[in-house]
Order: sequence, then C-alpha cells, then structure tokens
Amino acid sequence: MPPLLLFLAGVAAGAGAAVLAPALAPEASRNLRPVLRAGLKLAIAAGTAMRSATAEAAETVEDLYAEAQAELAEAAEAPPPPAGAPRAKRAPAKRKRAPARAPADA
Repeated sequence: MPPLLLFLAGVAAGAGAAVLAPALAPEASRNLRPVLRAGLKLAIAAGTAMRSATAEAAETVEDLYAEAQAELAEAAEAPPPPAGAPRAKRAPAKRKRAPARAPADA
C-alpha cells in the first residue's frame, strides 16, 4: 500500500474515532484510545516513509539537473574552430561494383 494511502487511512481512522468516542460512551472512549493511538502511529510512519521517498526523488532530480548543466557548460566551453582552418574532409563513399556477368554467347 502506498505511503500516502496509509497516511490518509491513519488520519481518517484517528479523526473518526476522536469524533465518535465521546458521543458513544465514556467506556467506548477508553476502549477506542488504543485504536486512536494505532491510527496515529500508522499516520506518523506513513508520513516518515513519504518524507524519505520524496527526499530520494528530489536528490535524483537534483543530480540529473547538475549533470545536464555540466554537460551544457562543457559544450559551451569548447572553442569554435578558427575561421581560416580547413574543414575535415569526408572520405568519399565507396561504390559497390556489380558482379561480372557471364558472356551471353554460351
């Protein structure tokens, strides 16, 4: 179950129990206290897991951003070729010769 759903389930259980407990009876309030505590512990655990997952995702995005920025800076620092410098010549494409045909007078 994703951490967000765990968090929302814990919050809903805790809030529902807190609202209903005094209305039902004082004994129910005592019996629901452990349920409330369990719901809050679940919400805290889910919040901690979400915080950790979010921090890891943010770190990954920051790393990718820094790498891309470094690549752009490296490409910008490459000096352009001098104006009078000869360009590199491309090798001519080699043509494939058709296979020799046998004489037709056979």
